Amino acid sequence: MTPVELHHEVRGPSDAPPVLLVPSLGTALGQWDRLAAALVDRFRVVRLDIRGHGGSPAPRGPYTVDDLADDVLALADRLGLDRFALVGLSIGGAIGQTVAVREPERLTALVACCTGPRLGDPADWRERAARVRADGTSWLVESATARWFTPEFVAAHPGEVERIVRMLLTTPPEGYAACCEALAAFDLTDQLGDIVAPTRVVVGSEDPVAPPDLGQRMADAVSDADLVVLDAAGHLANVGQPERFNAAVLDHLEAHR
Repeated sequence: MTPVELHHEVRGPSDAPPVLLVPSLGTALGQWDRLAAALVDRFRVVRLDIRGHGGSPAPRGPYTVDDLADDVLALADRLGLDRFALVGLSIGGAIGQTVAVREPERLTALVACCTGPRLGDPADWRERAARVRADGTSWLVESATARWFTPEFVAAHPGEVERIVRMLLTTPPEGYAACCEALAAFDLTDQLGDIVAPTRVVVGSEDPVAPPDLGQRMADAVSDADLVVLDAAGHLANVGQPERFNAAVLDHLEAHR
């Protein structure tokens, strides 16, 4: 599939080390507001919407994670970024792993957040894709909120929950469904040992999608990797625990500038 031109935003000094921020399924580049603000003084921060999300095109699917990685690499090429760090969450982490396996010379560092070399059951992803094509994304709100955030966070931060959920509600159904199909076919379990970029795996302690034991197995399989577990965080650990998440990312990126 031909790469699409991804909607993106670039901030930070033009001569600073570049870092690409790749968001999760059903969200957009606004997911990274807090992290981008923490990085922008020291890094050239590129936030993007993956194919089928936000302001990026949503061609008819199915997609593969390789297609999504091609989009990200094409964006890096257009921006003249020969080497860069990548922070990816959930499907964004799947994209980051794929770039790390396919183009190892391009990554200075990888932060793989709330992700794994395989996520969920393929049949469940295909079933979700079919229903989203039929009914849109509104029926996902309750289950997504439960996966993304702890009950305590939902009660304490209703405005932030509403902001993130609005991204899900405005995601094109075809784009969301086609990315579900990409996750159904995604499995890098046997290729994690090919990742040579310095890698930090970040997980939320309460994440039902990519729980800490999956993060540990991933960190063990990558030769230069460590694991950070953020207590009291669900699948969107960057939203649930922004200060500790940002500190974990910044520490890793600074160590591998």
